[in-house]
Order: sequence, then structure tokens, then C-alpha cells
Amino acid sequence: MKSHVRRCFAKTVFALVLLSFSPLASQPQSLAGANSAKAPQATNWKMIKHAEHLTVRINPDADLSRYSSVAVGSIAYTGPSNKLKPQESAQLTSLLHDSLAKDLATTKFSPDSPAAGTLRLNADITKVKRSHPVVNVITIAAVFVPLDLGGANVTASLVDEKTGQVIAEIDTVGCGQIYQVLGSLRALGQSKIVLKKQSRSIAGEVTRIYQNQPQTHATAMATSLSK
Repeated sequence: MKSHVRRCFAKTVFALVLLSFSPLASQPQSLAGANSAKAPQATNWKMIKHAEHLTVRINPDADLSRYSSVAVGSIAYTGPSNKLKPQESAQLTSLLHDSLAKDLATTKFSPDSPAAGTLRLNADITKVKRSHPVVNVITIAAVFVPLDLGGANVTASLVDEKTGQVIAEIDTVGCGQIYQVLGSLRALGQSKIVLKKQSRSIAGEVTRIYQNQPQTHATAMATSLSK
């Protein structure tokens, strides 16, 4: 029994040592990315929700009552080019695009609104953290859970399809979980799980942004007359 405990302890220590030397282990999860250049324009925007992993900002000049639908726009990987191979970034952007298309399809604006405008949701994957499968095999054998977790950060923008005006920005930071064992055994397995979850979160926030936006007097009158 003691020898088994010692072996488990040795495996855990070895895995933690590997993690400490991992170039990705020392990189903190951050909202910073290629979209950080957008930050100055949003400094005076209304922050309607801010949590540890989610930030939503609204353009004070935006009138969301002018729009009746939202569609997926451009999806890109804008993180460091040396972190992903071209085919890997293509896989992740394609996954996020398809997930957003599915999740936004259930996003409903007011059916009674006379507005005809369309919003485009553009999204940048600003950071991706790989899992190390070998490390996780060791930690799973030793302590039954993966300890080297993957993740991804996404910045999404709601943009007026015609004018290009940015209406809102949604920043999400995602990290894999220890119960996502199978995902941890692939380098980008947990990152893909995280991106699907972020897609659902972004679609949910789009609905909340619209529902929480006060109607203008003109729109309220037009809605009333259309009934």
C-alpha cells in the first residue's frame, strides 16, 4: 500500500515538474489579444455585465431597436501565429463559426418589431491554450484527473451590417475543466469544448443585450401602429 502511494506521489510530482517547464503554463489567461486595439474606443461604453470570465460593453450611441436579426459574420484566429498550425486554426475557426450559426439561430428578437436592420456577429479567437496529453495521462493515473487544462479566449463584436458601426463587444475567457477527461487527452480537445460553450454564452448575451435595451419613443410608436 505504501509503495503504491509513493508511486502515485512520484507521478504527481513528475507531472507538476513537467507543467512548470511548459512554455504555456506560465502564460496567464487574459482578454488581451489582437482586439486590444479596440479598447480605447470602448472606454466610455456602458458595461452591462462584468464577471471573471465575461465582459459585455454597449456602444452608448447604439439603438438596438433598429435591428430584427443577427447573423454570423467573419470568424478568425488572431492569436500568436506560432501557437497554432494553419490547419489547427482553421479547425477552431470553423468550429466556432458552425457553433455560432447554430446558437444564433435560436436567438429571437422581438417578432413585433417593425425594424429591418441586421447585425453581424464577428468573432476573434484571441488566445488558445493547449493541453499536454502525456502530462494528463500521468496525472489521471496518479490522481484520477487531468491537471494540464486547455482553454480559449474569444472577443465578439456586434456590427451594423450596412454602416459597420460596432454596437457591442463581448469578451469571454474559457478554461477546460478537470472532469473533461477525454478532451484533455487531445492537445486541442478542451479548447474545442470551451469554444462551443463560449458560443452558447455569446448567443445568450446577444439576446440579453437586445431585451435590456430600452425602446426609443419612435420605435415604440411604430410598433404600436403596426399592431
